[in-house]
Amino acid sequence: MKIVVLSDNKPGHYKQSLGIVQHLTDYSIEWQNIRFRNKWRDNLIRIFICIFGGISLPTPLIKSILQWCLHSTDYKSLIIKNNVDIVLSTGSSLAAINLLLGKIYLAKTITCRRPSPIGIRKFDLAILPMFSWHHGKKNKNVCKTIGVPNSISPEVLNEKRYDYAKDLKLDDRKCIGILIGGQDKSEKITLDDTIKLYETIESVVKQQNVLILLTTSRRTPPEVTDYLKLKLEAKDWCPLFIDPNTPSNIPDHYETILALSDLLIVTGDSFSMVCEAASSGRQVLVLEMTLKTIRKPTRYKVYQSMADQSTINLCNINDLSQQINLVLTLDNPINILHDTADAVKAIQKLMVSSSNN
Repeated sequence: MKIVVLSDNKPGHYKQSLGIVQHLTDYSIEWQNIRFRNKWRDNLIRIFICIFGGISLPTPLIKSILQWCLHSTDYKSLIIKNNVDIVLSTGSSLAAINLLLGKIYLAKTITCRRPSPIGIRKFDLAILPMFSWHHGKKNKNVCKTIGVPNSISPEVLNEKRYDYAKDLKLDDRKCIGILIGGQDKSEKITLDDTIKLYETIESVVKQQNVLILLTTSRRTPPEVTDYLKLKLEAKDWCPLFIDPNTPSNIPDHYETILALSDLLIVTGDSFSMVCEAASSGRQVLVLEMTLKTIRKPTRYKVYQSMADQSTINLCNINDLSQQINLVLTLDNPINILHDTADAVKAIQKLMVSSSNN
């Protein structure tokens, strides 16, 4: 059986799709980049699907629409595919293409996340994180996950941990991994936050004799990255500091940090990054940064649910030191997030049901 995975080259979307398909071992996987000729054609085809997606469309018309909106190389690559059983996509911009291809291939259509404005009703399966569950209340085509599927697994991380430690010449001290994101319309990391974070890290290192592994992201404000680089790069207790905008000889610094860490501290701005940490089998602290709005973003309701289930711990910059010491001391059992496994089971159930009909 064959799955065509549509990709918009966004890392967060790619990781969700990858996390699912790498566990579907009985399928052949074909990745297909999707590039629109321009943004307004992307928007127009979404509106078209909202209006006409529920009716039968002739194949020549569908092909003409795809040829009109996509780069010619992407269109030609899509049209020659055959014997496709599933079309999988993540995100809004690929949803219309997914549904149109499903009609051409006579394949099942699966979306991760709720695509706007198309919604989920026209898909054979929609994999929805908790903050979108209300959109699928009356739909039978929904797989409910707490967070989002991803490619992180404790088994793989544990298997690679020794080699990563050997490569970095680490001793047997515990490691705290810190994953710094950026900002969105609701939350940001300020220089003041960063200064407090560094002071907390320095204090914890002295108290607990731990090592710090830290990476910023491409969304991290430059002044934050520059400050942390200035403070941490020369510290012997910080054997790994990664700025993604600077070349590194470490092939996968993100996986390296996840594998080596006993405790992960993740800024709460990135939902996908929190879900990856919560799937790692490590203790996780989700760090709330400076809010731009009075109300917390919806993702914090999901974080609270994760905290209630002992999957993560929530904290802010002012109680971070206390929370780190508490987590390292108590070492409580971890309820690992299993969203990827749940998504895979839902796809397998869909295909079994389809073959029996």
